[in-house]
Amino acid sequence: MIFQKEYELRAADFDRWDRIRPASILSLFQDVAGIHANELGIGFAALMERKTIWVLTKVRYELVGTPRRYERVRVRTWPLPPARINFRREYCIETMDGEVLVQGTSEWVVVHSEKRRVLPAADIYPSDDYCTDTCFPGRLAKVPAFEVEGAGREVVPGFTQLDINGHINNTCYADFVMDALSPAEDTAVTGLQIDYHRELMAGQRFALHLHRDGDTLLSCGISGEGERMFSCRLQLTQE
Repeated sequence: MIFQKEYELRAADFDRWDRIRPASILSLFQDVAGIHANELGIGFAALMERKTIWVLTKVRYELVGTPRRYERVRVRTWPLPPARINFRREYCIETMDGEVLVQGTSEWVVVHSEKRRVLPAADIYPSDDYCTDTCFPGRLAKVPAFEVEGAGREVVPGFTQLDINGHINNTCYADFVMDALSPAEDTAVTGLQIDYHRELMAGQRFALHLHRDGDTLLSCGISGEGERMFSCRLQLTQE
């Protein structure tokens, strides 16, 4: 069940320092996963007929090479055999010559679209012809928690950040953290993991907190009610 699609990287996929934006990598993951799910008959429309939706719970990637502006790339994706309620999907972004640029993984659950309750759905895939290659062996560990200090940075997501499910799109969380970090020219993000704990909605204010320990930046978003909405870890490299 390996699927691949070619993309041309756009100018908008790169930041002030001409480095590929984390949100752009997540957008490629999201797009290719959605297309593959549609081809398998388990995309958004098909699941909605059963009053269910896919919900992303974790995503991780590491930069292996250097993506270039306007470069044509091949994005490959494949689901691993499902657990009782968790579904893991792998990704690889590579040049047209086969050089690996980014490797990634994600975890998903199937949720009732109205009750927002996680459902066991081990038989969701139409075939058991799985590729078992993993980009990161073993289970995906949680992003470490840290003690928050101060009020943090207030963020208010808006309408343009909503996805088709009515909550803030998973790619936007990377932008929230990158805006708060505002990296200098000599600081590159070479790895990322986001754990999505609760849905964020348009207009829902939250406080973004950062904690840097050497080359690792931890971040979390905390709602006005004190709930941790998401956690993020960035791997930083000084150039």
